[in-house]
Amino acid sequence: MDAHCHLEAEEFSGRLDRIIADARAAGVVKLITAAIVPEQWEQSAAIAAAHPEVAFAWGVHPWYAREEHFAALPGLATARARGACAIGEIGLDGKIASPEMELQRRIFEDQLRIARELDLPVVLHCRGAFNELLESLKRVGAPARGGMVHAFSGSAEVAEACMAQGLRFSMGGALSYRKSNKRDRTLRRIWPDHLLLETDSPDIPPVQAAGQTNVPANIVHNLAGASAYLGLLEATIAEQTTRNADRLFCLGLGEGGV
Repeated sequence: MDAHCHLEAEEFSGRLDRIIADARAAGVVKLITAAIVPEQWEQSAAIAAAHPEVAFAWGVHPWYAREEHFAALPGLATARARGACAIGEIGLDGKIASPEMELQRRIFEDQLRIARELDLPVVLHCRGAFNELLESLKRVGAPARGGMVHAFSGSAEVAEACMAQGLRFSMGGALSYRKSNKRDRTLRRIWPDHLLLETDSPDIPPVQAAGQTNVPANIVHNLAGASAYLGLLEATIAEQTTRNADRLFCLGLGEGGV
């Protein structure tokens, strides 16, 4: 399954039915679409209502955090009642100058608290800020159901620290890049119980679709990359990563499929 994508994106406007049908044809059994600003929350819920293959998460992404978003957070507290499977995409990004880290931290921690209150897992974005992320998780407390760091590119040591906080990891297009010893070590540490697959579409396409808008069907290339790293059959990895996602997000899936 595709544990993280953005079906709300403008790139998919007017062709979402085809995008989802292509994903089904590629073997994808479920997609989780993650809203990144409050203005997308209703859109995410509507997409999931129209497509049984889609689950959704609501959050405020650190790139787009604004002071006015604090006033929208009471709406986030309705996420579980509305059918969301997670709070996300939320997190911290140390590689951008704006919004500044203190604002990112405040809105991230408020969303963490809501996830804890709702007993929902979190979908996390983190670049260049894992120390800060772990500090927030320790200060506020991770949700009982844990969460997932999407597009994870950290070391095995960072993964270890995150797993102590109940986190899992999804990897996407980077799995199709030239082999990396760091990625190999990390994959072997988080396999089998902490790895999920994602596309992050419309972003981060695999090398097989370089220069194109990424789509959920491209997860087959990320699966092939994971298979090459781990030396395991694609079917084995597809089944395990789908099972991991099902357990984390309580999706009610059966066996089989990507």
